[in-house]
Amino acid sequence: MSNYKEYEALPASDLQTHDEESQAFLETQVSDQHVPQHVQCCQSHSRNVLQRYGNTSSLLMLVIGFMGGVISTFIFRFFYPPACMHSARYPHNHPSIATSPQQKPLAMLSFPADIGATVIHEYPPASPTNAFPEMFPTEIGFAGPTATGAEPGVILTAGTHPLWKGIDGLVRPDTWGNRGSHRPGDDIDEVEDVPSYSAPSWIEDSTENRKGKKKGHRSKPFDIFRQWGNLSPFYSVPPDSFGITSSTGPEVPHTCELKVGHGSPAAFASRIHRAASSTPIKAKGALSFLNTWTYKLGNDVLTPFGRQQLFDLGVNMRMKYGPMLEGFTDRLPVFRTESQDRMLASATNFALGFFGWPLDEKFLLSVTVEADQYNNTLAPYKTCPNDWRPEIGDRGTYYVKQWVPVYLREALPRIQALLEGYTLSLEDVYTMQMLCAYETVALGYSSFCELFTEDEWEGFEYAMDLYFWYDSGFGSPVARALGSGYVLELLSRLTQTPIHSASSQPTKSSSTFSVNTTLDANPLTFPLDQPLYVDATHEVVIINIVTALNLTVLAKDGPPKPDKMRRDRTWISSRIAPFASNLHVQLLSCSDSQLKHDTQIRIVLNDGVVALTGVEGCPHQKDGMCPVSTFIASQKKLLEGSDWDWTCHGNWTVPEGDAWRTLTGDPPARPE
Repeated sequence: MSNYKEYEALPASDLQTHDEESQAFLETQVSDQHVPQHVQCCQSHSRNVLQRYGNTSSLLMLVIGFMGGVISTFIFRFFYPPACMHSARYPHNHPSIATSPQQKPLAMLSFPADIGATVIHEYPPASPTNAFPEMFPTEIGFAGPTATGAEPGVILTAGTHPLWKGIDGLVRPDTWGNRGSHRPGDDIDEVEDVPSYSAPSWIEDSTENRKGKKKGHRSKPFDIFRQWGNLSPFYSVPPDSFGITSSTGPEVPHTCELKVGHGSPAAFASRIHRAASSTPIKAKGALSFLNTWTYKLGNDVLTPFGRQQLFDLGVNMRMKYGPMLEGFTDRLPVFRTESQDRMLASATNFALGFFGWPLDEKFLLSVTVEADQYNNTLAPYKTCPNDWRPEIGDRGTYYVKQWVPVYLREALPRIQALLEGYTLSLEDVYTMQMLCAYETVALGYSSFCELFTEDEWEGFEYAMDLYFWYDSGFGSPVARALGSGYVLELLSRLTQTPIHSASSQPTKSSSTFSVNTTLDANPLTFPLDQPLYVDATHEVVIINIVTALNLTVLAKDGPPKPDKMRRDRTWISSRIAPFASNLHVQLLSCSDSQLKHDTQIRIVLNDGVVALTGVEGCPHQKDGMCPVSTFIASQKKLLEGSDWDWTCHGNWTVPEGDAWRTLTGDPPARPE
């Protein structure tokens, strides 16, 4: 049986018009026994073609022609490599090729002049042709029988808590000098051998340490994902990160129970793109990827990895605090977030993880306006004009500029040696580190990561530490006031006292700070009797809040210095405010004889219990607990000493650098 479909024979006149070389090709592809009549005819015809080229002179002409074509191809590719290669391989108007609005046709394009161009992919399409939602209902009945079991509560029932690593979906990059040292699936936490080496001079504790390790020995395995400061993916910090010496984590102590009751990469891309437009740029070696690199990052949107982190965090919180939902017998929980796109998306993805789909009739989301002049404790800087002044609200940049030349002094010439046609600045090299972090969490992987050594990545995290200490933490002159509004709301919930105005609130303060009294005075939008509260905010606001709460265990080392880095420091931004950072305030009732008379409160930051030794009256308790009454009294006193009007609207300024300093997050004192 033939494998070919039988066709009618073609007329002889049609056969004469066939290209002879194509017919010769058919000769090599089709066997006699399986060729239908018209193909057999072509096959016979092609033999005549081969016979005509069989003499010696014809073969010589064929060889000469072939060699001439090869030489012409090499000459053409030498003079026009980019245009020919790209236009031949990728039609510029093909729908699968993303193009920027200013992009030229590829036939006119010349790499590397396209270095740093911004690549945009708009999704979803503006006018999809199949958008008929009525044809795609999601609730059509027939769900089958369901029976919900008890709420999970590992924070109550388990002897320990699951550690959060938060890097699923990301490819672990190599570092300079350690290429191939980690496979994508390696678990850094399980690496036991931490070899000694010669640490750079800008690492302060490079002498023999407390454990008797040799000079330059790291006390823990290097993990690049934990060296990106606030750009690091969220992970469970070590139990001793915030001053707690016991091995306790966020799980409730066994004698207690939980009471039912959140350098600009684009500028670098623009600089190198402008330079490449006028001067040929060529990168080699580990930097060769730059020859075709384009800027693919969006702006203020929640990335796919961000969606995963917030969804997983919601699942994590449901597993820990599920029993709190049992207190909602006749109402729905009210969660809060801001109107900014990525914040609304963050809260929604968290809720999907916490409640599961669909979200209808499972919770209420109070979306507060994030815009200038709108009171909002989740975005307090919007109503603090002094924070908009660079010398006040951007003090951290000065210290980063002092530190970058220290830890990147070897990286600059090393990377410059890989690049011709563009002179790198220290800002460019520092921005490459920023791009490593941003591209990894947005795109899954970044080749910029491999340009830097492990020490240089530790230096980068320290740059983030410097920035946030002086920009949003204890070294910022506005941090305490910015965090005080949320602390006032916390006291409102703890005391069940609504905030109507400055004269009607839980404290004697003359200010309500950034509180939106319209929303907070309404028990529908700001209830005071929920077993569980969830507020979504920015990482800088979490740093403002820990400053306003006076969690001084985070600041026990004093101000970080811009010339030396301590490895054993307590102020580490990737532990305090990474992506998907979360701060829990737990209320506990305990059976222990020393604790049973008072409800206890404690604070858990990214799965690390925070010692409350900086809160006046709170004891040095091994599990980080403090009587609620003591905590409330201390926080009232702190709020009454925080001056919102002077901090945010007063006529004052501070000099750059160490000529002026604060350790409490306060501005210079108001004149008498």
